[in-house]
Amino acid sequence: MTKLARPITRDEVHTYNRAGFVLLRGVLDLQTVNRFRRSMDQAIASLADSPAGYNVSEVTRAAEACDFDALQSNSDGQHDLAGMVAHIKATEKPLLLDPVEGKGSFLLDTGVAARIREFRKLCLSGVLPEIAAAFLDSEAVNFFGDQIFVKEPGTRERTAFHQDSTYFNIEGDQCCVVWVPVDPASYETGTMLYVRGIDGKAQDYQPNTFVSHASLPGAEGAELPDIENNLDAYDVVHFDVEPGDVLVHHYKTIHGTSGNASRYQVRRAASLRYCGDDIRYRARPYAPKQLHLQYEPRDGDPLGGPDFPIVWQRAPAQQAA
Repeated sequence: MTKLARPITRDEVHTYNRAGFVLLRGVLDLQTVNRFRRSMDQAIASLADSPAGYNVSEVTRAAEACDFDALQSNSDGQHDLAGMVAHIKATEKPLLLDPVEGKGSFLLDTGVAARIREFRKLCLSGVLPEIAAAFLDSEAVNFFGDQIFVKEPGTRERTAFHQDSTYFNIEGDQCCVVWVPVDPASYETGTMLYVRGIDGKAQDYQPNTFVSHASLPGAEGAELPDIENNLDAYDVVHFDVEPGDVLVHHYKTIHGTSGNASRYQVRRAASLRYCGDDIRYRARPYAPKQLHLQYEPRDGDPLGGPDFPIVWQRAPAQQAA
């Protein structure tokens, strides 16, 4: 029996398959949204305890000041921040900073489900696996991972347009990302921006450093065009969303966000990743380290085990009496 606030329609599945993304209005009930909000706030309150938790705004300020001592002191986690900033400067590609008033922070954490019990319950046994299953056309669905993103009012940092697939140590087609906002989000506050007309399924693009067009060192793939500075040249789609709405996109769909130019409205969102039957593990040496994982599969292995558990399975066909 569904736990969704409303059913997902065939038209919504068709939109996802055609465009690579879809907005699901009012699909989560208030209780689920509140559970997400509380568990995300718990994660942010304990961000210093996470090896993959960052105040990205502090990093960009240190980069602007060339304060490599500060960057080096925070380079023992998921990223070598000092090395990354040195690489960005060597490329001469600027940081992507919006001209906004205020000093808000861009906060992010990876692997929240591995350290916050309530968040893990929502990812593994709540309604989110059911949402992913509606779009993956798979016999089973595995949980792959998560991140949370918080952009406080007055946050300058954009999230550069990118393709999720080349950050992930997997290959195949059946992977979707479920983006769950727990605050109202608009273009001003940093809602998701999707690019229609660039066929991500036909091309792998180099993963970038998230706040710059500079690609990760050693990254494979083509260089993504400079969409941020040429928005009128691309079909960029965005949706104003409310708590209870969910955005779903294919993991090869090109997307990004602005900063948060508002004076009062925080923008908190969770990004949850789910995979279907055809996904196989593939190590990408340049991809961000996933420090919360208990083991690393071999290339070609299907997903499974405690790190990538099955969270949904198709019910067997009813047998004839």
